[in-house]
Amino acid sequence: MADEPLRSTSPVANTSGFAGHQPAQVVAAPRTPAANDRPATDSVALHRAATVARDLLRERVLAHTRTGLQLGDGEAPPEFAEVRHNEPAPLFLGRLLSAQNQLAARRALTWPSLRVRACLDEALRAGVAEVLEMLALLALAEADAVWFVRDVMAEYERRLAGL
Repeated sequence: MADEPLRSTSPVANTSGFAGHQPAQVVAAPRTPAANDRPATDSVALHRAATVARDLLRERVLAHTRTGLQLGDGEAPPEFAEVRHNEPAPLFLGRLLSAQNQLAARRALTWPSLRVRACLDEALRAGVAEVLEMLALLALAEADAVWFVRDVMAEYERRLAGL
């Protein structure tokens, strides 16, 4: 191939590195919000109480479970599934029951299964009742917090009915 002669020897005028392209020429299409876009402050305001309810419910049910199973503080706690604050009530309940079952495994060989199951049931019901009372006392009885706890209990009752 023969070398072609250089056609233009004029310097590039801008700093962008591309001849003839000025930064002001870049035009971005305006972003149109999607149907599910909401301002971040709305999301936080709508879910704050429900997040508190989830954390309280998990903590109180597991505390009642440890007490009912007569587990000491000296025992190393099991590794529980990761807490997710945006999951629906059925998934939350599944993780909570799994955590209860991990605790119950420590009594499975020494206690009759009916006693273990009764303990887990009582712990869940006591935790739900305590959290509903705490939400009322803390003035967090907002619809989304209370509804979440009630949805968890309704899902639990549904699962029990299916057994």
